[in-house]
Amino acid sequence: MRRGLPLAFPGMRVGLFGGSFDPAHEGHAHVAETALKRLALDRVWWLVSPQNPLKPKSGPFDARFASAQAVAHGSKMVVTDFEKRFGCAFTYQTLRKLRRLYRGVEFVLVMGADNLRHFHKWRNWREVARGVPVIVVSRPGAGPDARFRAPKGWVFLNARHHPQSSTALRPQRRTVAGRKRR
Repeated sequence: MRRGLPLAFPGMRVGLFGGSFDPAHEGHAHVAETALKRLALDRVWWLVSPQNPLKPKSGPFDARFASAQAVAHGSKMVVTDFEKRFGCAFTYQTLRKLRRLYRGVEFVLVMGADNLRHFHKWRNWREVARGVPVIVVSRPGAGPDARFRAPKGWVFLNARHHPQSSTALRPQRRTVAGRKRR
């Protein structure tokens, strides 16, 4: 997918899978593919964030966008710079803009369970939780605990776990890049 607005038509069900993707990896693909298949979505849009407000400075946007393109397999996976293009720094802003631009499209938010622990820190998280169904796909070491009560419209999908994480890959990437410079 070239950068720009993805195509969607009234009646389509589109999963919104946002993240820094710093770097994107097969664990991300697993979450997106699980939601796509188990919920019979028409598409999953990978929304590459300009900068996650809850994380330290991300790597260059173009590199993160390219890494998402490299792991988003199949024609139903669409990588987009929507948030950068429209200046959306927060998920609630993205959802508001998408609803205005894509009337009649049913959006669902897709996330790995590792995002649950910080969801209450998202700007206007209650608006997000009430505004769209939220699909949470299990991830290694993360998931709902006994205190978690999913809001109405949320679905938790148990799935096999994929062990890759961006947190683990970043130090490897920097180490490899440091070796190349020598």
